[in-house]
Amino acid sequence: MDDKGSKYYYSRLAEDEKDIYNRICDALLRFEPTLSVKGTSSGNIQKILNAVLFDNPVFFYLNSRSVMIARSSFGLQLMFRYDYTKSEADAMWQTAQNKIDEFMTRIKPGMRPLAKQIEAHRWMQQNIKIATEPYDKTCFSLVGALVKGSCVCEGFAHAYKLICDRLHLASIIVTGMGHLPDGSTQLHAWNITRIDGITTHIDVTWDTIFGVGAYDYFNLTDDEIAVDHDFDRGMYPPCASNSLGYFILNRLIALNENELRSVVAANFAKEFFSVKLEFPCDTYLLARCGFPRGEIRHNKARNIVSYKKI
Repeated sequence: MDDKGSKYYYSRLAEDEKDIYNRICDALLRFEPTLSVKGTSSGNIQKILNAVLFDNPVFFYLNSRSVMIARSSFGLQLMFRYDYTKSEADAMWQTAQNKIDEFMTRIKPGMRPLAKQIEAHRWMQQNIKIATEPYDKTCFSLVGALVKGSCVCEGFAHAYKLICDRLHLASIIVTGMGHLPDGSTQLHAWNITRIDGITTHIDVTWDTIFGVGAYDYFNLTDDEIAVDHDFDRGMYPPCASNSLGYFILNRLIALNENELRSVVAANFAKEFFSVKLEFPCDTYLLARCGFPRGEIRHNKARNIVSYKKI
């Protein structure tokens, strides 16, 4: 198995930490049960281990919640537990690679990076479902996403990074908190991707929840995604104002009610469309703007209105 993708978390480590990172990778590739390291603390080891797992979706077979760190006369000893045998993991990895090969048939010679990213987003929406409780261990890795076709946000984030690695698009996994419409919060994972030198947030999981064709969380800035995502901005590359957002690219932004009416009229015959509103929205507004008969969704956090024919 091999996974030669972007290594953002590795790049943030000190030189001695990078050496431990590489030793952990080598041990995991060989399915070693233990690894001894010197000259570092258990807290630092956990940081390095997290960097390994966020950078390398290939290590899906490690039970990361069961890694034990013990002090010995040789320094620190890491004890690894694996969810699968090597032969099982090899088979799952090959299935995942075959699935990505299937996706890659959509990528045509000369496609721009943005077009590739759009295709990856669309393909994931069409081929990966949101897992429902009770969750099993596969839901949190590429196994759920690319082998079983059903996962939670962590699986989506790992699969998206793996696809971007194949496309040679720099992408990293972001962790933080998501604020749900009912006011609750939950641990959440999504991605940051660099497209033509521009760094943006993308949350394929939440777009998939909204359904195929939703781009509410596609190429957002730090401030845009912060309306319902919390994360440590100091840990990640800044995502500044950009022109790669779906609604900017497709001129689906309405500054007032008249502009919303125009967008609705122009897209009246479509099965699905959405528009970003730059003014307050309520049910009375939506009722009088000429939407065809169907299902209307309002993402209040992002102030995006979507129509779906039923």
